[in-house]
Amino acid sequence: MSWRKDFFRIWVFGCASLIVLVFATAQSAQALDTFPGASGAGRATSGGRGGDVFIVTNTANAGTGSLRACMQATGARTCVFRTSGTIQLATPIVVSNGDLTVAGQTSPGGIQIRLKPGIAATAAKTPIRIEANNVFLRHLRVRPGNEAAWESTRGSRSGIGIQKTSTANPQNIYLDHMSVGYGSDQAMYSFQSGKNITIAYSLFAYPLSPANHDYGPIFCSDQHQGDCGKTTLWRNIISSHLWRNPALKSVGCGAQNERVHDVINTLISNPGQFGIMVADDHPDASNIGTCVNVAASIMERGPKSTGPIALINQGNDTAATNKWYAPVGTGSGNDNVLLGSPAIPLCRITRISPVTPCTEASMAAPIGALSAPTISTATLKSHLTQQVGAFPRDSLDAKWIGFVNNVSTAPATNPKHTTSASFPTITGASPPIDSDNDGMPNSFEQANGLSTTNAADRNNIVPSGTYAGYTWLERYLDERHHAITPP
Repeated sequence: MSWRKDFFRIWVFGCASLIVLVFATAQSAQALDTFPGASGAGRATSGGRGGDVFIVTNTANAGTGSLRACMQATGARTCVFRTSGTIQLATPIVVSNGDLTVAGQTSPGGIQIRLKPGIAATAAKTPIRIEANNVFLRHLRVRPGNEAAWESTRGSRSGIGIQKTSTANPQNIYLDHMSVGYGSDQAMYSFQSGKNITIAYSLFAYPLSPANHDYGPIFCSDQHQGDCGKTTLWRNIISSHLWRNPALKSVGCGAQNERVHDVINTLISNPGQFGIMVADDHPDASNIGTCVNVAASIMERGPKSTGPIALINQGNDTAATNKWYAPVGTGSGNDNVLLGSPAIPLCRITRISPVTPCTEASMAAPIGALSAPTISTATLKSHLTQQVGAFPRDSLDAKWIGFVNNVSTAPATNPKHTTSASFPTITGASPPIDSDNDGMPNSFEQANGLSTTNAADRNNIVPSGTYAGYTWLERYLDERHHAITPP
């Protein structure tokens, strides 16, 4: 009978080991971030992980080898670039199928996306619109532009849009190292939707001002008709926008604080009339209010800062029911810093005249745990001016980073329209050789024991180290990001 007992012990031990192994694997998969170091509400975004690779070989509006062909395809996919330059869109790119990664860092010289000059006003709208889940964009310059003939659609032309449809409420979105500007309404938006979003290390600058609408990013617009969740703005620069620096809206905090927006380690430079707008543009009868954390960020006055800006500008309809945490001068590591003269107050109502202070005060502690880590505001400006935006950094971004570094030189007004001279020329060297078109150069595959003739090995799993659990393609893409971004 002893052999039966031994067999039983071995069987139980083997099953237990298998259970532990399966559990550990499930835990690892569940815990995997967008990339090592990702943070914020969108950190679980997996993008095109494990899917196909589309090689972008040209800057055409559409067709084989275009960015549109990849972004508007179906199934899990990653867009890898073998070209550099400016893509002029005749119509917006609409992402209606998610599980998408766009790896702008693979372009040798960078990618700039704008609207094609001379197209009809009805086509000249937000160039990238996300209407799907699980989308990861990195190192893109999105600059729609504006022409006098497009005035009738001015309010429909932002840089990037996240938008609800009848069948989709986009969630799990991660935008990293983006350069966004030349919009004619706001820099970017999420409309009636958006859950689990991170916007990180991005530059929102060079706004346009038709009808004085040089507005920054807005999140959860028209929230009364949608279902919005948390957005994390982490380590961005927002420069020289009149309003919406940014604007944040929600329907309460949520049962688990899942609707609380976080603005963390962000630099708001040269704001015009209003700062961070905590407002409900369509309050209902119950006036639930908006919930926001603002931590370890900087707001700095400049030549444009002539209005009643404050760190927090509340909408008067829901001021009494808004909840916000935005410490200043408390001695906390989360303290925000307000620079310039006259001093920027903590809170005002979003009203030009009469200038009205808030009667509400900051919460004593964050509303739920902050969704991303902080660095000291003493080094924040230097860190961000070196790190934000798409790389390799082009002349337009460099110009605006100069305005941020020396805010007294920043513009007091912004132009209404763009011309051909508004857009820098972007060129790049030849791309590295990738014999099997798996998105990884031969040199990377050879250095890591992969095959240069087997495209399928891109989705093999890295067994150990920093990238354990990620695919080899993801490892290459992240290493490429670090290669072109300042340390």
